[in-house]
Amino acid sequence: MISRLIRGKPSIPHDIIRAELAAPPMLVEALFQTVCLLHRLQSMDTERIAYRAFQASRDMALAGDTSSWYAQTRDWLAHHGFDIDRIPPLQYDSHAPTYSLSHQERNRIIRQEIWHTYIQRTWLSPRDTLPPKMLYYREHFLHISDEGFIEIPRYMQTYLPHQLRVVVGQLRVSSHQLEIERGRSRGVPREERWCPVCETEVESEEHFVIRCPAYVDLRAHFQIEETLQLCMTMGDQRRLGRFLAAAYERRDRSLQPTHQPRVSTQQTITQFFQRAELHQRGPSIGLTLHQATTQRARRRPRMGRYHRPRLYQEDISCIRTAYDHMMEHRRTTTPWVVFLQEALRPPPMYHILHPPPPIHR
Repeated sequence: MISRLIRGKPSIPHDIIRAELAAPPMLVEALFQTVCLLHRLQSMDTERIAYRAFQASRDMALAGDTSSWYAQTRDWLAHHGFDIDRIPPLQYDSHAPTYSLSHQERNRIIRQEIWHTYIQRTWLSPRDTLPPKMLYYREHFLHISDEGFIEIPRYMQTYLPHQLRVVVGQLRVSSHQLEIERGRSRGVPREERWCPVCETEVESEEHFVIRCPAYVDLRAHFQIEETLQLCMTMGDQRRLGRFLAAAYERRDRSLQPTHQPRVSTQQTITQFFQRAELHQRGPSIGLTLHQATTQRARRRPRMGRYHRPRLYQEDISCIRTAYDHMMEHRRTTTPWVVFLQEALRPPPMYHILHPPPPIHR
């Protein structure tokens, strides 16, 4: 749902969409609810059933049972960088004085610490190598404050028409039609995704906005900054959106074939029906009287009390002839005992060639 704000393609990583809106993902909310539940369980009265169940699950986990709720929760928290014995809110100095926090203050601190840990493990110090899209987004578009939180992009804080907001957002999250993105879907190496307009270098977002010589006059007209980072943080984001819309329009116009004239909608509809008339078949003339008589003569005659299929006389002759040839061949190639056993069996289609007599009632 969030990607619809900027019409992002399904191939865009969900972390990029969330970072673009500075919105914590569902994982952060799940971790927050789990930590709050652990705090409530630990602060319960020792005589309550929920507390006793929690302690029993903890004892089972300490005994080595990995199927208990406590063990599975401990492993899940450890996978995301938290220790179940030291959950937020964290006290980094054991000698520092402790303060009693209200319920709302504690929840706010817990959510901030989980969100901060998620940013560190996802963007700043990932365990694995980031995908190319996330790596490019981190290098050029991701802004993290001094406190360690993702900042909302400038164009999200500015009132823009929906079309301009979509243009800027699609450029930032790589949901555009530039060659750097189209070549990735076709399996073209990155160094071969040349700009189809100037054909001087790879058509990346930075080349399209900053360096492509086909849009020099547009950059001068809209006063575009010299680097991509400055463009994304410039004060007038409306000017950036108008430049991108004009550049996309010029790019599409330059890549259109020049030998195809522009056809109006009415002409397109007329040509469609004209082509459809060419493929229509003429009226059917039906069967002649001689053809109808021949087909009627070839049909199987209908008989009263017809229950079993009957064959034509010529088909019966073919079956009998083939059976006789087969038996003659078997008589000369098989032992005599085997041939007698086969000869005593009823011939093929026996139930058709020799139907039982009808039962008269």
